[in-house]
Amino acid sequence: MSSITLIFTSLGLSMDACAVSISNGMCYGNIHKKQIITTAAAFGFFQAFMPVLGFFIGSAFSNAISFLDHWIALVLLGFIGVKMIVEA
Repeated sequence: MSSITLIFTSLGLSMDACAVSISNGMCYGNIHKKQIITTAAAFGFFQAFMPVLGFFIGSAFSNAISFLDHWIALVLLGFIGVKMIVEA
């Protein structure tokens, strides 16, 4: 990955975590400091760990599924699109 790709990916992930944190804060008015720190640590850990885990798993299986990758993307994105249309 290039540096610019990493920067935009990290910005997107941080905006996602920020949006979830804001919505949690709006839903739960009386939160203790321990809950705030625990939630922030959990979000930070998973936002950092999951892309790294995905990179390593993707690297391990890249040779095995490289001939199917575009079909897998088509099926997954098609499923999500149809699901969004049905739920709308």
